[in-house]
Amino acid sequence: MNTPPGRNVIALEWLQFGLGRLVAAAAEQGLTVHLLTCDRSEYLHELSTVDSPHLVVHDVNTHDVAEVVGTIRRIGDVAGLVNTTDSWSLVALAVREQLGLAGQDPACVRLVRDKARLRRFLYEHGLSRVDGAPVTADDDATALAARVGLPLVVKDSAGTGSEHVWLARTLDELTAVLPESRRRNLRGQLTAEPYFLGPLYSIETLSWEGRTRVLGVSSRVLSPPPMFREEALGFPVALPPAMAKDAEQWIEQVLKAVGYTEGFAHTEFIMTDHGFEVVEINPRLGGALLGEEISQTLGINLYATFLDLVLRRRPALLDAPLTPAHGAAHARLYAPRSGVFLGCEGQETLTGHPGAPVLHPALPAGATVRSVAHQDGCVAVLFATGATSELALQNALSAAGEVHVRMEGDGRG
Repeated sequence: MNTPPGRNVIALEWLQFGLGRLVAAAAEQGLTVHLLTCDRSEYLHELSTVDSPHLVVHDVNTHDVAEVVGTIRRIGDVAGLVNTTDSWSLVALAVREQLGLAGQDPACVRLVRDKARLRRFLYEHGLSRVDGAPVTADDDATALAARVGLPLVVKDSAGTGSEHVWLARTLDELTAVLPESRRRNLRGQLTAEPYFLGPLYSIETLSWEGRTRVLGVSSRVLSPPPMFREEALGFPVALPPAMAKDAEQWIEQVLKAVGYTEGFAHTEFIMTDHGFEVVEINPRLGGALLGEEISQTLGINLYATFLDLVLRRRPALLDAPLTPAHGAAHARLYAPRSGVFLGCEGQETLTGHPGAPVLHPALPAGATVRSVAHQDGCVAVLFATGATSELALQNALSAAGEVHVRMEGDGRG
């Protein structure tokens, strides 16, 4: 006899947005979402808009596996655990193991979360033209460039959010990058890999029992090099039919090779002059407002799929029609400099702007912005739609330009 699933779903932290859609889907199925978080302010927008008995928030040190496990045991009647973030991927694996909860293949998650191992794996399996190399304590610029080639990227092997990524095109730039990178407090180890020339995209997929379905491709706008700060994204990109087919076959081959059998994947890749090159494979749904964009363009609640996965049933999304009704996009608003963020002004200009733009706060007024070199400097995300993803992206970028980010000491009160 099969044991009935529990009625509580554990969310071990979450992406900044999308929690409301998950709770709505849970309510329809009589489930309750328990958000375990060490910082409620991360969910500024979501917690201000969700008022439901189907959401319970627990203040927990989510970096402490024992504390997380103890909290979940006290909640009881648990169907499963959902993790949507890179930062807590390995914590989630340890928690599932201790509680006997099903989920993604631990070996696969550990592989894709280690950017150095993943680069070597892709190269050895003929899925990348180039290999990377660890950055050792003895490496100088000449030795590292000889092993990897120039231009190259030095990065944190367990990094996230475009933090701790350095581009070096010349020996002089690499000479400056190495001591800078070694001063940082990294999640993993320093690794280096060739710098791929070309635009960045991501391909969004869902896997179940080894079968993978492509949900669509999203475009990306990055800040000018040498930073890799994400500025905007549009979904879904209308690739030419032959290219779309190639991309689908390619990502199925990549995910099969790394052993990815379950869950959403957000694979960033460069469309180079020689074909597709993986930048990273994220064992999760894409961040910011991408989940909202997929939901709106396809006319679904994408987050209901997490409940299918938790309840160990074939996700309905694998068989649902995937015909986009329109395009959607988001643009990130960054603080102009580090310091105290006071808020955004000019939102009244969004009324009547094409694409029905909506501003979603990411930081509360009064928060301290410590860096604007990566996504942690993002204070809000602006969502907009359009007949196509290109038009939606233009609407989002145009509307974002009408909003001013206020900082302490900028002379505007």
